[in-house]
Amino acid sequence: MTTRRSPATTRYDPAMHGDADKAKRQLVRAWRELTGGSEVRDADRPTLLAVSGGADSSALALALAGRPGVRAIGHVVHDLRPKAEAEDDRALVARLGEQLGLPVHVERVHVPPGNAEGKARTVRYEALKRLAVATDCHYVASAHHADDVLETMLAHLIRGTGPRGLRGPAPRRRLGDGVSLVRPMLHITRAQSEAICGAHGWAWAHDQTNDDPGTADAQLRAALRARVLTVLEELRPGAAIRASRAAEAIGHAMLVVEGAIDQAWERCVTLDGATLAIERSVFEPLPSAVREGLVRRCVDHFGGTGHDKLSAHSIGSLGQWIDSGTGVREIAGLLFVHDDESVVVSRAASAPTM
Repeated sequence: MTTRRSPATTRYDPAMHGDADKAKRQLVRAWRELTGGSEVRDADRPTLLAVSGGADSSALALALAGRPGVRAIGHVVHDLRPKAEAEDDRALVARLGEQLGLPVHVERVHVPPGNAEGKARTVRYEALKRLAVATDCHYVASAHHADDVLETMLAHLIRGTGPRGLRGPAPRRRLGDGVSLVRPMLHITRAQSEAICGAHGWAWAHDQTNDDPGTADAQLRAALRARVLTVLEELRPGAAIRASRAAEAIGHAMLVVEGAIDQAWERCVTLDGATLAIERSVFEPLPSAVREGLVRRCVDHFGGTGHDKLSAHSIGSLGQWIDSGTGVREIAGLLFVHDDESVVVSRAASAPTM
């Protein structure tokens, strides 16, 4: 077997893992808030649990199993991992479902070549949506937790991100076809997840790709997880939860900024077939966060290559050039042509059609 089991014992050790019962209550409360609030009965929150077999998703299932609205477990098998390891995880999730009295629905997916991590996430959510529809569930609950949030914030921060890259993942978002993704573990840590598993005597699967990641982004995340997050937790216990709440606050602030960007788009952007024009007289007095968001949205509008990795510095420099520059610039597969009154944006001739 290529999937290793964790070293967790069947005894609950609060000195190591924290208060599992408190974490479970918090998780259940968050699930209820995200699926209708206190006025809705649990039976009216039809939920599919996304379970991979790791500690976090296993804790999600252990905490929510038995709630009337929790109908099934969904497990997605993709082709990025060794077949034997993937099958071990599938079998482990099947045993967990049997122990909890929950049916387990499995879908196998192919991940297209390219940005493997991003495409795997996309096909996984599509598969979970299909499983939710098939089981008459309105919600898919995933196990994204506070350590994930801090890890992502740090990765974006050292890459030079702006506020957009520091906002936390949405606690709830639509997947389509009447299904919403909910994340009830955003303020729960990895250690608390392991504590829940330990309290139930459950030995979870350990994903070896966390130890030997392939891509540069995955290597950075693995290094942050192993060498930075542990130090931060030692220096300031509860660092991940505080960072997760900060990311949530930034997300709320960004909703205001996004609204201002919407208004600015209507006022100073003109669409004309395959081009758009930014009116400089309206653009120049905008606050910097709105200007930068507007520039990024122009890139997003065309699906410019690599736009998701553009740093705040690159976007800010482009905004300054729109204010006072001249000539032509190419960035993210797009061509920006400057004149006295506006900047015309179009896809560069060398850029592939998205």
